[in-house]
Amino acid sequence: MPCENPAMILEQRLVKRANAALHCRETSLRLSSDRDTLVLSRYIEHYSHEGVQWVESTHTVPVRALLKWMISHGEPQTLSQDKDL
Repeated sequence: MPCENPAMILEQRLVKRANAALHCRETSLRLSSDRDTLVLSRYIEHYSHEGVQWVESTHTVPVRALLKWMISHGEPQTLSQDKDL
């Protein structure tokens, strides 16, 4: 089943080290399937002669809490329309 809310890739890096190891990193942001939660995912893979290691971590925040925080901590910008136009 395809994901209803595809992730937005924020960062993708691939680094080859001098010792022939390969380090892959990806950071993405998506909405949960119920669209109530924002999910930040970080995935790291490390390939070397010894094998593969990987770690995935996720951080979640309710969209409502994020919007409240943005309104109380963000810088407001006001646009207005001149009625003479």
